[in-house]
Amino acid sequence: MAVTQVMNNGTASYSVYINLRSKLMPHIRLQKRLKGIKTKAEAVRKERNLLRDLSHKIAQHEGHGMTWRMIVSKWSSTVCEENYLDKTYNPSTIKDYISMMHNWTKNWLDRPAVELTRGEGREVLNSVINEGRTKAFQKRLKNTINMIYCWAIEERIIRGVHQSPVYGLKIILKEEKRPEILKTEEIRTLLYESKSSNHNWYSIWAMALLTGMRNGELYALKWDDVDLDNSMITVQRSFNKRENTFKSTKAGYWRTVPISTELKSLILEIKNQSKSEFVLQRLPLWRKGYQAKILKTFCKSIGLPEIKFHTLRACFATQLIGSGVEPIKVMKICGWKDLKTMSYYLRLSGIDEKGATEGLNFLPNLEANVFSINC
Repeated sequence: MAVTQVMNNGTASYSVYINLRSKLMPHIRLQKRLKGIKTKAEAVRKERNLLRDLSHKIAQHEGHGMTWRMIVSKWSSTVCEENYLDKTYNPSTIKDYISMMHNWTKNWLDRPAVELTRGEGREVLNSVINEGRTKAFQKRLKNTINMIYCWAIEERIIRGVHQSPVYGLKIILKEEKRPEILKTEEIRTLLYESKSSNHNWYSIWAMALLTGMRNGELYALKWDDVDLDNSMITVQRSFNKRENTFKSTKAGYWRTVPISTELKSLILEIKNQSKSEFVLQRLPLWRKGYQAKILKTFCKSIGLPEIKFHTLRACFATQLIGSGVEPIKVMKICGWKDLKTMSYYLRLSGIDEKGATEGLNFLPNLEANVFSINC
């Protein structure tokens, strides 16, 4: 704010300049300049009136609320604070949520959050469907929007509304497709063809199929984790490609995987050729995250279903369940926290339903039934 004297051809005049920025919402800024005022007293009077008008407009803008971008940013910075009571997110999860918001709600980012409507919420969920994403992803996106928006309402950052733009919207279900999974003979074909062709990924695929370990866990596996004397692998860390760091497993705790006779022979074969502290070869394309693409390409080349890398873990689980291993043991080996995940693999294996209909005895056996007909 300033009253400035201006000289023009020997004649004095005054100008007034006001620059106001909201203390609550720094993105709100108003400025105005008045020129050609004849006297200083008049300039001071206009400065006072202008300051009052702009302050009133700032207050109106503040009442309008923060933009969705600012809400997302403020939420992420708050949950990262050490003294945040409800802190339940690790840094990579927070980054995922922010990325999700910037990607799927990008048309909201510079809009005041208070103006967002249910119609716009439905548009966002429809865009997920149009992109062919799963029901689970729709649900995750909806829950994330709800979580951030409701947090802002509770913190009184968003005022005048009581529900998020996606509150109460139903997730539209598409026909659930049974995921591609390899049968026993197809697993053998994959390993036979990859080994016979001396494929660089043979050991990685074989280790995944014989242990059920996740991609990051395989990448982080060290020789110190392998106990051949007691036939046990300790899975205690995973690799985070995005942050280039090692962290705990997805479940947050260590687990053990028994070493079978087949797995032991594979480990000894790898060990004879290894000079690293890590069990599996550090392939550059693996480090860059191309594991799924490489597996799909190879499967296609040998006439197998084009499965994802994570499907190798599903193959391990369904093969164990199908061979009669107790589901609770499979759950412990794979490191699943809840039965919901376990039930998914039970469905894939069909073990729960196997033999359930054997008790039905409806069809007639004409050869076994002898009728005497009296004429």
